[in-house]
Amino acid sequence: MKHLAADDLLQLRTRLSAREARLVGEIEATQRQIDERDLAGADLDPGQVDYAAALVRANLLRDQREIEQVRSALVRMDRGTYGRCLACGVGIPCARLHAEPATEYCHVCQMRVEGE
Repeated sequence: MKHLAADDLLQLRTRLSAREARLVGEIEATQRQIDERDLAGADLDPGQVDYAAALVRANLLRDQREIEQVRSALVRMDRGTYGRCLACGVGIPCARLHAEPATEYCHVCQMRVEGE
């Protein structure tokens, strides 16, 4: 984290914490939506219910993955390892962190991960 200014770290922590709070709310709302659909599903066409349920569950999984990444970034901040690529250890450019605060990899390693 030595390559990051204290102001940058504060801004990034604030953004990550706000995103975490929003995701918690979205996950809770989606879970309620799933529960309501399960109760109302008997009155709807089974094909529509299956498609809608799959879409809602996909959104829930996406949000759960993102909140894991956000929380991991906050833990790395607490440990003093935030801003370092998890694969190669190089400092992640500040501009990349501002664009994607929860990023875990430098650009090169991200390309490798996405190519797998």
